[in-house]
Amino acid sequence: MKESQIRKHLDYICFVQETEDYEMSTEAEQYVIDVLDDEMSGDEAVSKILEKYNVFKTDEVEETPDGFYKGTDISINYFDLQDQKKLDEIETLVVSIRMAELLKKEYSGVFDFEYLKIVHYQLFTDIYPFAGKPRYVPITRRTMFCLPQYIDTMAGEIFTKLREERFLQQQEFEEFVDNLSYFMAEVHALHPFLDGNTRAMRIFFQQLSHQALWHINPSDTDDSRLLEADIAALEGDYQPLISLLHSAVEPFEE
Repeated sequence: MKESQIRKHLDYICFVQETEDYEMSTEAEQYVIDVLDDEMSGDEAVSKILEKYNVFKTDEVEETPDGFYKGTDISINYFDLQDQKKLDEIETLVVSIRMAELLKKEYSGVFDFEYLKIVHYQLFTDIYPFAGKPRYVPITRRTMFCLPQYIDTMAGEIFTKLREERFLQQQEFEEFVDNLSYFMAEVHALHPFLDGNTRAMRIFFQQLSHQALWHINPSDTDDSRLLEADIAALEGDYQPLISLLHSAVEPFEE
């Protein structure tokens, strides 16, 4: 892979992680570079990380109604870790590596709900049993996301529209940005997983953009501006997100 492409992918991964408050260390960046440059496989990199942190994956995990360990807000994980700081460090490293694997692939399939679930699964299956599975509990942040009983129905409507738009391929800049803003907002409102929704969504839409011969370059994007744009879009006002993407979308150079 060209050095310029490695840098673009690395910058995007750093943006996705850090806007979700996962700090990218020099170590995390180097793992991403090594995977993108085929110096090591993703599985080799993940094995090194788990060995470093002396954690071991088990399929025997506790089950609770909300997916958290009882009396905590720590997600149940395959390592049975209840140290949030250590879990976050491992998650940042491992998920960054899996992002690199996804971005280096030239995915040319269908961008539907099943593929979004695949993206989420690949990002989080090393750590969490909920990877790739639609959630079964309500989630509220600054707004109420789609109720779990309506996720499949709403996903069907959203991704049918996306298919009708030919996954935004062969669209000129203005049309592409307008449609990308709309579908990003709709999938954000869907919020189909217990956690990791935004990270999975941003990788999904970067891959979709590449297939449409566009690239999302977030280098000049301010975190607070992105947050406000996302919130406005959830409330039906797409203009702040459209404005943000106007300055971030550029032609994709293979």
